[in-house]
Amino acid sequence: MYAAAQEYLESQVLSASPYRLHLLVIDGALKFARVGLAAFESEDWEALELALSRSRDCVGDLIAGVKSDSGLEWADELRGVLANVYRNLVLADPLRDPQKIQDAIRILEIHRETWVELGSRLAEETTSAVPEPHLRAWSA
Repeated sequence: MYAAAQEYLESQVLSASPYRLHLLVIDGALKFARVGLAAFESEDWEALELALSRSRDCVGDLIAGVKSDSGLEWADELRGVLANVYRNLVLADPLRDPQKIQDAIRILEIHRETWVELGSRLAEETTSAVPEPHLRAWSA
């Protein structure tokens, strides 16, 4: 069953749009941060270290995906916010501070909500830019 799940995930990633891929990475960062928080609560320090490491890998990928040469003024701000998430995930383990994990999760949740809203708005704009079927006949 694990192999089938792995193949499914691989096909999802390989066929994903950049928007969807970013969302998958956010979801991965959230998933592993939550696993880390649960490991912290059960005092499973090895699982905590592994989960936070995987979450940091995802956040690192998110940071790398923000292009500073895009001309978007918010790119540097987003990179800074994500760097703060990364820092919280780094410090949570040695400081044994679950609040740092919770803060990282909350910021990632907000980023996910914003990303989903952006996707919805872009989809609406794309849909509204396409003429209705009955109007396309007139332009053909």
